[in-house]
Amino acid sequence: MLERLVLLAAFAALVTIGVLATQSWTARRTRRLQGGKLLLSALGQEPDGRRTLVTFSTPSCAACQTAQAPAVHQVEQRLGASSLRVVRIDAANQPDLANAFGILTVPSTVVLDASGKVAAVNHGFAPSQRLVQQLTKA
Repeated sequence: MLERLVLLAAFAALVTIGVLATQSWTARRTRRLQGGKLLLSALGQEPDGRRTLVTFSTPSCAACQTAQAPAVHQVEQRLGASSLRVVRIDAANQPDLANAFGILTVPSTVVLDASGKVAAVNHGFAPSQRLVQQLTKA
């Protein structure tokens, strides 16, 4: 019985260390890229006072086309072009940009505030309500 408890404790410790290491890596990566200006300049754009929603997808991603794209369209209609810029990136064609933001899965979205700083990163599908909330806070 004691052996099982020791194994269980060791497993729990390894899982905890893995989770903490992943969170630390993501936080470091995001801090390093706080100037989402890297992304904008790579696309030939500069911060213009509007918040920016960056979507990462691929042509073969079904969730990108059936779930994330309609959610982004709703956000665009709700917030309007005067206060929001949407940048769509094909992660398969621009893997350096995806890697720079730690994008490992599509769909993923990145919210940049009006000055181009990263305000939020969503790995996987993000519903329109969450995106609007993140953009409003940015």
